[in-house]
Amino acid sequence: MAVATEQLALYLLTVEGLVRCRAADGFDEVAVVGTDLDGENIREVRQDPFDPRRLYAASTTDVYRSENGGETWQQLAAGGVDYREFWTLAVHPTRPNEVYLGTLPAAVYVSENGGRSFRELTSFRQLPDFERWTFPPPPHTAHIRSIALDARVPDEIFVGVEEGGVARSRDRGATWEDASGPPSELAFPREKDLTGQSPYQGAPYEPGRVHRDVHQVVRHPRRLERLYATSGGGTYQTDDAGRSWTRLDNGLPLDYSILAAVHPTVPDRLFVGAARNRPVTWKGFRTARTGPFNVSHYSRNLVEESGGAKPAIFRSDDAGETWRALAGGLPAEHPYVVSGLQIHPRNPDEVVVGYTDGSIYVSRDAGESWRRLSVSHPKLVGVRVFVSA
Repeated sequence: MAVATEQLALYLLTVEGLVRCRAADGFDEVAVVGTDLDGENIREVRQDPFDPRRLYAASTTDVYRSENGGETWQQLAAGGVDYREFWTLAVHPTRPNEVYLGTLPAAVYVSENGGRSFRELTSFRQLPDFERWTFPPPPHTAHIRSIALDARVPDEIFVGVEEGGVARSRDRGATWEDASGPPSELAFPREKDLTGQSPYQGAPYEPGRVHRDVHQVVRHPRRLERLYATSGGGTYQTDDAGRSWTRLDNGLPLDYSILAAVHPTVPDRLFVGAARNRPVTWKGFRTARTGPFNVSHYSRNLVEESGGAKPAIFRSDDAGETWRALAGGLPAEHPYVVSGLQIHPRNPDEVVVGYTDGSIYVSRDAGESWRRLSVSHPKLVGVRVFVSA
């Protein structure tokens, strides 16, 4: 699909700061133009829909805002957030200055003044399974991994909880409902052992229900009731906004599903990044606390026995009915996990994929072929592509 040539901003999210790059359409030339927020473990960067030069960034502990496309950043007070371990940030698509934060322990906060202060959406804690939510590393504390907002239904919020499933609010967070499928007594451990002495109880596959280890929630661009969820137990689809879920298995064999991306102009084409092996097998950096793409250095290290993550990128052209693995230049049997999956904001055929070793690949033909970019950065935990203002 041909589009006019324009400048792109490519941001590399790392555990040691933010790397700002400039690129032309097609990513034929990519150059690093700045490194920012040094020493910060960057969890998210978002562009303001009302002002493309305004950006928001969240590290594990702080919120930042830029008014000049990332050239300089202001640290925001983010008052009102009691627990300073942030996992995700989202910007409302239709209401100016409305910003959401998801934290560990699992809580959702909203700001209506551009991130300067937040208030907790406290009824989220009243969800029926809230006390049962868990996470593998002791003390098994769940967190918010994904927040999905949609301009078509501006009062709705979908949240992915690791490990808790999917929750939905229809009234801007005033009230919440579980959107993980039918209620289950098997979905969570019978007892949460805060000492970490008991073997961790995984979640079984249950027809109709999403796996509790949700990583990302993505809404279909045309069908409001259809959503996709990536999880530690596969990729799932709902056609009734979370009352029931179906695991997508036809051509999608890797069940540790991490990232998903869909473009509004090709609504039935979906990309998913998944790994054959689980986090304790992944080659790469380890930190004191588990993050979205790394494990704690206290966890078992099974890299040598397993060969690493062995990720793959899959594409569906029929809204998740069938899938095929993409190759054409992507690393095979890679020990590092996929940590970035982004589609060009205006060109659905241009796709960018990043791995935790810092390698970044681009496709100009919707994933049929790939080439590695000249820029990279170790400990890569995300890539974001914006049209430059």
